[in-house]
Amino acid sequence: MAGKAAQSVVKAVGEYQYPWHEKLAKYKVELSKGEKEMRSKMKGHKCDRIAAERRENTANLMQKMPEMLLAYKKRRW
Repeated sequence: MAGKAAQSVVKAVGEYQYPWHEKLAKYKVELSKGEKEMRSKMKGHKCDRIAAERRENTANLMQKMPEMLLAYKKRRW
């Protein structure tokens, strides 16, 4: 009996000192490496998406460029 009581006290003290153990146990499945459920929709790589946005923005800028240069000339001279 005394051994069980001592173990329960040690366990309670241990849990009190490390409250993050509960969170770790709760989210262990998400944090662990291994086979996870497959996504239904594949996402593109972030760098590819950013590059595509930059290309699009550059194309828009190039269309506006003549007007921007004329406005700049008017301001400067």
